[in-house]
Amino acid sequence: MKKLVALAMALVMAVSLAACGSEPAGPSTGDGILAGKTVGFAQTDSMSAWRTTETDSIKAAVEEAGGNFIVKDAGGDIATQESDIRDLVAAGVDYLVVAPLEDNGLQGALEEAMSNDIPVILVDRAIKGEAGTHFTTAIMSWEGEQCAKALAEALPEGGNVVVINGGYDSSTSTDRQDGFVNALDSKKFTVVAEQDGEWLMDKAQSVMENILQAQGGENIDAVFCVTDDMVQGVMKAIDAAGFVPGKDILTIGIDGTRAAFEDIESGRQLASCTCSPYFGGIVLETISQIINGEEIPAHITNNDTLYTKDNVQVDLGF
Repeated sequence: MKKLVALAMALVMAVSLAACGSEPAGPSTGDGILAGKTVGFAQTDSMSAWRTTETDSIKAAVEEAGGNFIVKDAGGDIATQESDIRDLVAAGVDYLVVAPLEDNGLQGALEEAMSNDIPVILVDRAIKGEAGTHFTTAIMSWEGEQCAKALAEALPEGGNVVVINGGYDSSTSTDRQDGFVNALDSKKFTVVAEQDGEWLMDKAQSVMENILQAQGGENIDAVFCVTDDMVQGVMKAIDAAGFVPGKDILTIGIDGTRAAFEDIESGRQLASCTCSPYFGGIVLETISQIINGEEIPAHITNNDTLYTKDNVQVDLGF
């Protein structure tokens, strides 16, 4: 029997820090702290609003601080991103920001940057490497645990859960999935299926259609996707199978897109934990600390905001 969604969450996370929520202000840019400096950004791709917003945010922060900005788009190819990083090093950038496409494959290029005294700031994804050798600091967010808490509130008796990840070569996908699954009470919740949605709405819809056919929608209580875009595809599959998202099968995701917030407001999606693309403020703050000779931690953790029907604000979605 399907469990009833709890009418209210007992706990909602506080306003998020730094890279989460709306665009953070960052340090004052009036002194032109980056004047005469160039910041290079090795981006994974530009195939989503999240990625383009991330790029625009960093670009705006750098230019407002008087710096020059160079972006390289890898188009979703790890070999291209490795080449992009080497090109930025050869171009003589003063600071290098990297959103790693995968957790392995960039170590040599990053080590080259570090050996040339170019500070490397990883954003939103980690790599298999060492601080001080492959990067200066990694700015990360952790959202899976919060999604698990939201689901536990909604289904206090537990249930059968489907997990749609984005790929096993991405630290973002594996960290989000591990955080979610490890935070669930294994005595109450069972992961009955797990598939790779490749970060894509259409792919997530396709794999969910297969899962529904194999498992039967009546045997699935909730679906967790590592991105809200994939939740959109999953809900299309649920609708097509004759079930109602938010009533028959709960859905929950990460990123804080406007589409997700609209569905939370209407009751089709249970919750979304933000992973804001607005990294400009915290990247500029980190570079400023490096310039000022301050000690930089190897890992910077950003808190996120969990949005449910009780606190969602559609206009905050990107």
